[in-house]
Amino acid sequence: AYTDDMRLARKSGVITGLPDAYGRGRIIGDYRRVTLYGVDRLIQDKIDQKKSLEVRCIDEDVIRLREEISDQIVALKELKGLAETYGLNISGPATNAKEAIQWLYFGFLGAIKDQNGAAMSLGRTSTFLDIYIERDLKAGLITEEEAQELVDHFVMKLRLVKFLRTPEYNDLFSGDPTWVTESIGGMGLDGRTLVTKNSFRILNTLYTLG
Repeated sequence: AYTDDMRLARKSGVITGLPDAYGRGRIIGDYRRVTLYGVDRLIQDKIDQKKSLEVRCIDEDVIRLREEISDQIVALKELKGLAETYGLNISGPATNAKEAIQWLYFGFLGAIKDQNGAAMSLGRTSTFLDIYIERDLKAGLITEEEAQELVDHFVMKLRLVKFLRTPEYNDLFSGDPTWVTESIGGMGLDGRTLVTKNSFRILNTLYTLG
């Protein structure tokens, strides 16, 4: 698509631009679903969706959608296999704070393992995870120090992801950075604040790690 003049201008440094492999947008998956429902429930939901598309008129759009859902079912089964390599079973919902973070991490890891990491955001998960952590704290299952440690390990895991990138990408972004965008705080549609104790745990982790 580039003309000879464009290529010369780019090569000489007159203009710069993002490498072709760099995603121009942001993909923010709802990774909370893995924690909330477990993978088996998500797979069954996709099977039901595919079954609902057994209609009398099968046109191009229906065929494409059925193919996409089939791919999603395969991907969810692979996600279960990914967790099993770590000795964990994410078939069902998370039952405590530790599992909630682990299940969420696997959802994110499954999404980014085939990507260059340029445009894969995490979303707003700190407020969501606070529900599980607060429940375990009130039940006496964990202490505040252990809750902070769970968040510390979660952030460290997100930072340890290693991407396979093209030389052009590394020329532009040295140091193999990752863009794991987390939305902290904010306001709900009903006017309630989304700031929780876990919002401050995330900030404390970032202050500590630098």
